Amino acid sequence: MIKIAFVDSSRLISDTMRTVFSQEDDIYVTGCATTVEEALFLMPHSHVALLNTSLGRDKVLELTGTICAEYPDVKVIVAGLSCESEEILRYVEAGAMGYVRQEESLVSLLKKIRAASRGRAIVSPDFAAEMMMRLAQLASRPARRLLVNQPAVAELTSREEEILQLISDGYTNSKIADELVIQCGTVKNHVHNILKKLEARSRHDAALLYQHYQEMQGVAA
Repeated sequence: MIKIAFVDSSRLISDTMRTVFSQEDDIYVTGCATTVEEALFLMPHSHVALLNTSLGRDKVLELTGTICAEYPDVKVIVAGLSCESEEILRYVEAGAMGYVRQEESLVSLLKKIRAASRGRAIVSPDFAAEMMMRLAQLASRPARRLLVNQPAVAELTSREEEILQLISDGYTNSKIADELVIQCGTVKNHVHNILKKLEARSRHDAALLYQHYQEMQGVAA
């Protein structure tokens, strides 16, 4: 069963989506949110979060990053986007697993929700090409960005560095909590502080920075 949360500025639209999706045998709606606070409350109980840009494009962009950082098991799909690939890339880079353009059908949306729940993304050929170009650009960047932030790694507390190591090892927040015998909420606070100190946009970026830092420390030794 796919547990999905709807986030939309309109309560009416969210309730309508709940009614429509309740007809699907493999989908269960965990709730509908009209604010960021309500959305985050639903995340621990959801597999997929459908965020509509009606909430505000910048707000949804930030919410996407927050969900991906604090609830890495939740797959984010952003709805209501234009046909501009550059706009879609912003949300994908923030961690979104999928996107829904304004002109897409309910059938298309359902396909993308089911794909996202399995860790897969459905994208158009044009957008796939844009993504490949962006990846090539990122790969060609020198390592200076990592070097600039290396001093910040040294400023992490011992607990933060311990958690960052576990993130690098692929641990989720709940697994980190079990490993360190602490509350999951405490882990989320530490992850938030780590991302802020390292100026990293996601757990993945923080892990890459930490791995690079360790490699440089090994070279220096």
